[in-house]
Amino acid sequence: MNRFRLPFAGLVMVGIGGFLLFATPQNLPLWFVWLGGAFLWYAGLAVAIGGFAAALFFAAPNPSVEEVRVLKLHKFARQHPAPSGILREIPAMGGFIL
Repeated sequence: MNRFRLPFAGLVMVGIGGFLLFATPQNLPLWFVWLGGAFLWYAGLAVAIGGFAAALFFAAPNPSVEEVRVLKLHKFARQHPAPSGILREIPAMGGFIL
């Protein structure tokens, strides 16, 4: 349910906005019904679509998966240093110059 909290909030906003627009409650002022209803309708639609897209494309957090270990090459780099006798490097397009 944690992944679908944002789309659910968007659908609730769409529902409240649709109720305000299409039912037109008489105990609320008309300007509030039209402004608030339209805002909740369109903003809720955007939040719902964005929330479903986020739930679909982003991976769910899984605490049971262990982290990938990174190779520690510090000891290897000390034992095998890079060559220090290079006087000049061959450029990437050096074969075409020759």
